[in-house]
Amino acid sequence: MFKLVMIHELKNMIRDKMYAFFLVYPIIISIVSYFLIPYLNDINPLASDITFLALLLMNSFIFGVVTSFTLLDDQDDNVLLSLKITPISVRLYVLFKLLLSYVFGIISTLLILISVDYFTQASLLDILFILILAPIQGPILAMLIASISRNKVEGFVIMKLSGLILMVPIAALFLTDWKELLISIFPGFWTARLFSMQFMPLDYFLKESYIYFILGIIVNLLLFILFYKIYIKKKEI
Repeated sequence: MFKLVMIHELKNMIRDKMYAFFLVYPIIISIVSYFLIPYLNDINPLASDITFLALLLMNSFIFGVVTSFTLLDDQDDNVLLSLKITPISVRLYVLFKLLLSYVFGIISTLLILISVDYFTQASLLDILFILILAPIQGPILAMLIASISRNKVEGFVIMKLSGLILMVPIAALFLTDWKELLISIFPGFWTARLFSMQFMPLDYFLKESYIYFILGIIVNLLLFILFYKIYIKKKEI
C-alpha cells in the first residue's frame, strides 16, 4: 500500500506544477543564500544573520504551503473521497504527503547550510538539531492551512495570515530571558534559538542547545498532532 502511494506521488511530481516546485525550490533558495548572505555579512553582520534565519524559516514555510494546497486540490477534485473506496488508506496518503514535505525540507535546509558554509561555523550536533527540527514547521503549517480552509481561496487567505508564524520567531534573536517563552508556541522559535546560540553566545534562559532541541521536538509534535486531529475530524477521513 505504501509503495502504491509513493509511486502515485512521484508521478505527481512530474505532472503537477506545484509539486514540481519541490524539486527546483531547494536549488533556488541555496543559490540565493550563497550570494546574498556573504554580501550582507560584509555590510552588516546582524542584517546577514536576520536574513539567513528568515530564509531558513521560510524554507519549511514554503514546503508547508505547497503541501497544503496539494491537499486542498485533492479535496476539491474529490481525490480523498475516491480513496475511501480503494485499498489505500486516506490517512496514509495524507501522512505520506506530509512526510514528503518534511524530507524535502531536510534536503533544502541542508543545501542552504552548505551554501553559506555553515558547517565550518557551528558544531555538527547543533547542525543535526537544526536539520531535524527546522523542517517540522512544514507539515505543521500544511495541517493548519488544510484543516481551517474549505477551499483553495480560503487557503490562500490563511496562508497570508500565517506569515506571522514565519516572522515572530525572529524575535528570538533579541530575547534571551524568560520572555522568550511568550513566543515558544511558534514552531520556528526553537530553530531560531538554536541558530542564535551559534552566532550570539549570550546567557540564554535554558542554557543548553540540546534542551531547546528536545523541547522544540515536543512542542512541534504536539502542534502537529493537534492540527492533524482537527484535519482528519473536519475532513472525515
